[in-house]
Amino acid sequence: MMKTKLSYLLAALGFVMVVVGLWLLKAGQSDGSIAAYLCVGCGCGLFGHEVGEILSRHSMKHSPEAARQFEIEENDERNVALRNRAQAKAYNIMIPVYGVLFLSFGWMGIDMKVLLLLVAAYLFICGCSIYYRMKYEKEM
Repeated sequence: MMKTKLSYLLAALGFVMVVVGLWLLKAGQSDGSIAAYLCVGCGCGLFGHEVGEILSRHSMKHSPEAARQFEIEENDERNVALRNRAQAKAYNIMIPVYGVLFLSFGWMGIDMKVLLLLVAAYLFICGCSIYYRMKYEKEM
């Protein structure tokens, strides 16, 4: 019950963020600021994710057989191994792609704030990778 209330609250927050971001863009107050674009982007992501969770939870509640089958397939050892392998391959591809993207953005002369924000996100992902690598090496 608590997850459902939280999902509704976060979906409403996402919708409000989208409306505020669009209002800022329409009002023309977004000159030199990326706050409006962040509101629209984060709001869309938050709203879409939470509405998907609400609909998924609703459909699973009304169809227990489908919920049981979904849980079996989700936790199947083969599917988990395939998902982990695909994520690892995508991460290995992401590292050089982002490097080339940063160079091209630098040559295009985009705003330094945006470039540094992207680089910070990239370094955060790499830091998480290093942290979990060290954590899993200690466990094994």
